[in-house]
Amino acid sequence: MAEKFDHLEEHLEKFVENIRQLGIIVSDFQPSSQAGLSQKLNFIVTGLQDIDKCRQQLHDITVPLEVFEYIDQGRNPQLYTKECLERALAKNEQVKGKIDTMKVRQTGSDVCTRTRELLASLRTGLAPTLWTAEYCYTVGFLACIIVTLNVTEP
Repeated sequence: MAEKFDHLEEHLEKFVENIRQLGIIVSDFQPSSQAGLSQKLNFIVTGLQDIDKCRQQLHDITVPLEVFEYIDQGRNPQLYTKECLERALAKNEQVKGKIDTMKVRQTGSDVCTRTRELLASLRTGLAPTLWTAEYCYTVGFLACIIVTLNVTEP
């Protein structure tokens, strides 16, 4: 794909150079430079034909309208790409935050369920015989929630 663009870029650079040289010839035109003018005009026509041939290779490429608006405003079209990437990154971070929130809610829900089970077993006198790491973690987590939210168990 890149070589297609390289080929087009090469033809465009030649075309621009021929236009520049044509401007020089026309700005200081003298009858003796008629042959050079005709030759340069032929180069320009050939250059346009070469560019048109490149168009056939690039028919499947679409350019967002905003890029042309950037160019019309005198802005660098690469800024459009940069801004699109920045918007995508911001949206990605926003979605990641939502996913992380859902994971925390799910984890909290699992811990609350386990805590209720443990509290119910304590109330019925079926306290765990071993203070497992999970039990200690759950009770500690519950204490943090109660202190943080100032909520009491019904």
